[in-house]
Amino acid sequence: MKEHSLEVLEYKKIIKMTADRAATNIGQEIVNNLKPVNNADYIQERLAEVTAMKSMIAEFSTPPFGGVRDIRDDLKKAAKGSVLSTDAISRVRSTLRGVSELQRYLESIKADLDPRIVEREYQLIYDLCSDLQNRPGLAREIDRCINEYGELADDASAKLKSLRSKMDSIENSIRDKLDSIIKSNHYQDMLQENIVTRRENRYVVPVKQEQRNNFDGIVHGQSASGLTLFMEPMAVVRLNNELREVRAKESAEIQRILQMLSSKIAQDEKIIKRDLMIITRLDSIAAAAKFSLDFECNAPEINEKGLIELNQARHPLLKEDPVPIDLKLGDDITTLVITGPNTGGKTVALKTVGLLTLMTQTGLHIPAAANSTVAVFKKIFADIGDEQSIEQSLSTFSSHMHRIREFLAESDDSTLVLMDELGVGTDPEEGAALGISILEKLQQKNAVTIATTHYSQLKSYAYTTDEVENASVEFDIETLKPTYKLIMGVPGGSNAFEIALRLGIPQEIIDRARTLLSDESIKVEDIINELNQERNRYQKLREEMEELRDHEKKLKEKYEKMIEEQQQKHEKEMKAAREEAEAIVEETKKETKRIISNLKSKDFTQRSEVDRAQTSANQNLKELSEILEAENEKEKEKIDADEFKEGDQVRVRSIGRKGEITSIDRDKKEAQIQAGIMQVTASLADLVKVDIPDDSEEKQLKNYRVKKAQHVSPKLDLRGERYEAAQYKVDKYLDDAFLAGLNEVEIVHGKGTGALRNAVEEVLEKNSHVQDYRLGRQKEGGMGVTIVKIQ
Repeated sequence: MKEHSLEVLEYKKIIKMTADRAATNIGQEIVNNLKPVNNADYIQERLAEVTAMKSMIAEFSTPPFGGVRDIRDDLKKAAKGSVLSTDAISRVRSTLRGVSELQRYLESIKADLDPRIVEREYQLIYDLCSDLQNRPGLAREIDRCINEYGELADDASAKLKSLRSKMDSIENSIRDKLDSIIKSNHYQDMLQENIVTRRENRYVVPVKQEQRNNFDGIVHGQSASGLTLFMEPMAVVRLNNELREVRAKESAEIQRILQMLSSKIAQDEKIIKRDLMIITRLDSIAAAAKFSLDFECNAPEINEKGLIELNQARHPLLKEDPVPIDLKLGDDITTLVITGPNTGGKTVALKTVGLLTLMTQTGLHIPAAANSTVAVFKKIFADIGDEQSIEQSLSTFSSHMHRIREFLAESDDSTLVLMDELGVGTDPEEGAALGISILEKLQQKNAVTIATTHYSQLKSYAYTTDEVENASVEFDIETLKPTYKLIMGVPGGSNAFEIALRLGIPQEIIDRARTLLSDESIKVEDIINELNQERNRYQKLREEMEELRDHEKKLKEKYEKMIEEQQQKHEKEMKAAREEAEAIVEETKKETKRIISNLKSKDFTQRSEVDRAQTSANQNLKELSEILEAENEKEKEKIDADEFKEGDQVRVRSIGRKGEITSIDRDKKEAQIQAGIMQVTASLADLVKVDIPDDSEEKQLKNYRVKKAQHVSPKLDLRGERYEAAQYKVDKYLDDAFLAGLNEVEIVHGKGTGALRNAVEEVLEKNSHVQDYRLGRQKEGGMGVTIVKIQ
């Protein structure tokens, strides 16, 4: 693609907006390096990946990427045999933890869902992550050797622990000696202050300059004024020397441990590097998915036939709610001429088509309806805006012609050409003629072309030429404001006379101006007026049809409600009748038994007849009971089927998903369920209403949600921490706060010298999770607190 086209269509702004949504530095780098391509299969695969990730984020939240660091240089150094610093090894550990966290996230989703749903919705994501190989052994070894503050732990080796223990013992002995010196009356007049400090990594005390010869010790420095000497008393020289020797051994042991860890990292360098590339690529896909969610985008259908059909398309860079446009180009129409007043939206429509095409060919979703279609082009040329150049001695017209010369030379049947104000900057008649000639040439080359213009001749050309179509941006004469709606098939008038008349220009001047128009201009305006009248008539008819349809809908709802009420009344009466019949049958049974019992006891000669009568009565009662039971069963089945209606909240027993009924097929006894962003077809017998959710359902729903990070406090207290330790703590805390979903946190560093505050600000400036930060207000802690907003 031409760099100039990317620039005028503001493609790079979209890329930056997408990159800003990545959680890792490498993820941002991947997005920033994206370029439009013309491989349809590749584009289709990228769009599908974004669709799968968008679905995953909407259902389960964003995958965790917080701990992943850019460790490419660290891995390269380790592979070359260099010894990594504790900071570098800590970055590797953080990345290994990030890989583990992502794997747990993916495994939890797979464990909670039906395998068929995973395969249908998210298989592309799982395929991408199939080569992830976490190294838990390496992570544990680093954890054993380096603590959470990024320092080598005492337990990293037995020798290191022994050396540090010995150092502590020697330092305690030195402090005891020096404490006795500074508290001794003998030295009070010699000391500037009763303190112990360090110079050249040796313990010293401040001695007055004039007491130098009286104090038995070695000078290691002096104050800026020269009035104070920092002297090491001879009593601790031996201990200081011994301490230095032990420290040297400690440094050697630290170097050995770091060498060991660096070697282990080097052994797994290829695996870690591959994991890093996989997880950061996934981060770049998640950034595109978040952009799609934020701007209500969809994946378009793509083709290589030059067909463009945008429905409800919006320009993503317009700040306020943009007016969506519908546009169709291709098949029988290869050239579109857009006309209309200035500031009416012609250029925005032109840019929308170009930018959405570039976004599609980058693998990004576009802000348009899901049924939109975008063509894949090998070349996209755009000549938009006034590009006159004093330096190159180019006027507006010359600048346009310079660009168009390139278009004409390089265009073919896989080219999209976008030209704003075609033929402008010169004599209108000549400019219009030149514009028609340019459009004809591009049409001969089978290029797909969209041009905006004010010239009537171009409107007439589009009206009378095959495969060329007019379009216009609507203008409201009543309010003298554009509506920004794009109307296909109708050229736009300049509306100059109507606007002038409404603004107070006398009628006689307007009438005279009309007589000065050429016959062709009048003809074109008559055509436009005729088309606009026809469109207005159609619009009126459409509104009337909408009113009739609404009226019909209300009547239908009214009669359906009446029918439903009658059915409920009938069912209620039938239920009462059945209950009454059952009561009568039961009473009849009792009465029959009583009568037959009496008959049997009175006359034994008629016993056989009585038995026959009893058998017949019992048979009749049995048949009556069976009829009632059958009717009850039928009614029960009817109630079960009619129990559900559109809009009901239900749970599908077989897969445990909760959703809303969108449609019901009574014949098949099936329903369509909208469960989140997925649609499921289920048997009515498999549904349970969830008006009052039970405990098991709540438990099942919890399994569907992503396992949240351990509770993180919204406040971090760093008072008393060292500079580097505080920075490490802040960095880790920001990761935890991001994962826990905190929007704002408070970091307490105290006022003091400001060193801790500076340490905190250094981390905040670099951390990708930080949207903004400020010092606390008076009631929040003032200069001793920093308030951080997490993005």
